[in-house]
Amino acid sequence: MSRPSTLPKPAEELVLKELRRHGKAMGAYALLKILKPMGISAPPIIYRALQKLIDRGEVHKIRELNAYIACNCDGHGHQHSLSLLTVCSQCATVSEIHNHAIMDQFEALRGQGIVLAEHAVIELPVICEQCR
Repeated sequence: MSRPSTLPKPAEELVLKELRRHGKAMGAYALLKILKPMGISAPPIIYRALQKLIDRGEVHKIRELNAYIACNCDGHGHQHSLSLLTVCSQCATVSEIHNHAIMDQFEALRGQGIVLAEHAVIELPVICEQCR
């Protein structure tokens, strides 16, 4: 039997709030440092919360940075099969692209027998406008 949580809110709610508040990609240990005063005391709590948020489509994992960012789509509880992120190779700024023409091209791959993994994330290395 699991013991009751002493957190003021569910861990995933606290993690998502911090990711949205910061508006940038953050690592799990940076989140842990911020959320420790709120009762989150161990990395597994952060990682479980992040995985739940990824499964719900509210957070994206950026493998290039080993970090996470809140989805910037409008609305809550949404699902999309593909996320397209740009990652600046100089300053690590991450942006989410919402271009239906590009998304439609990836969806057209189904006609060639290619099915994207659930919650697929494509990371494009770029140099952002501020770094040019």
